[in-house]
Amino acid sequence: MSPETLLTTRDLGYSYRPGKFAFRHLALTLAKGEVLGLLGRNGAGKTTCVRVLTTLLPPTEGSATLLGMDLRTGGRALRERLGVVLQSESMDYISVERNLTLYAFLWGVPREEAKARAEQMLELFELEGSRKLKPWLLSGGQRRRFQVARELMHDMEVLFLDEPTAGLDAVARQRILGYLRQRARDGLGIIFTTHILHEADLLCDRIAIMELGRVIDEGTPSALKAQHGGARRVQVEFAQPLGPLDAELPALLSRSGLGVRDFKVEGAQLSFVAEDPEGAVAQLTAWAHTKGRPVERLSVRESTLEEAFLGLVQGAPGGGDLG
Repeated sequence: MSPETLLTTRDLGYSYRPGKFAFRHLALTLAKGEVLGLLGRNGAGKTTCVRVLTTLLPPTEGSATLLGMDLRTGGRALRERLGVVLQSESMDYISVERNLTLYAFLWGVPREEAKARAEQMLELFELEGSRKLKPWLLSGGQRRRFQVARELMHDMEVLFLDEPTAGLDAVARQRILGYLRQRARDGLGIIFTTHILHEADLLCDRIAIMELGRVIDEGTPSALKAQHGGARRVQVEFAQPLGPLDAELPALLSRSGLGVRDFKVEGAQLSFVAEDPEGAVAQLTAWAHTKGRPVERLSVRESTLEEAFLGLVQGAPGGGDLG
């Protein structure tokens, strides 16, 4: 491993009973300051993968090196350098504020620094008005914010987040994602699972998509969208409304072999879906120049990560055991 590489796995797998694997043949890397997203449907193996990578479950096959240590033997020395937020809750019977400072103390954070960090977390996660409450008296969204805030009270080199924004409103999600992005810029490596694909697109540097216990593709959000996002919508506004004589344009584009369909014409505006929007735009602008039809505005709506995700998992082979 290079000094910048925090995690490397080789054919890592976990079997919950002989021949029945939660995931298998996992090959992942994580670099310093990188955010890696694990996406997949329920049952894809994401949470079990996180539990194995955080030493909560022992791998049953393959190997992994995390922070320069073998995942199987790193034990406490490895766990002291990790942060982990799982979906399960752990609620204590002391106040939110005391929870934060005590948790920091247990990790060796000096008293005054722990107090300062607690204030920062209370403000960031909008828990200032609940600082004296017991965690089990908080609402569902507040409890989740508290759980993430508490884990961020100590220093770590790799942070594992399993659905950290589940149950949070859009404002709280944006605040937390912004903070995590800043921590990554400061060098923290983050492995992040979520069902909210838009936030994965915003936060992650790379994404691994899991289906039935395997990684079926991996890449940057932009690369995955470009490769698997499918057709994109083109919107064009001409200088003058389109008339009956311009009906040849949809017919011309439809015959182009560029996967053009779903035409919508409204006055001077034309929109359509194209498998190859760049080729369709080139053909359209050539037609407009020939016919003396000036184009005022032209845009191509980019594919979303959700479209890429659906294209991948719906086209993935299903059924059978992991081999």
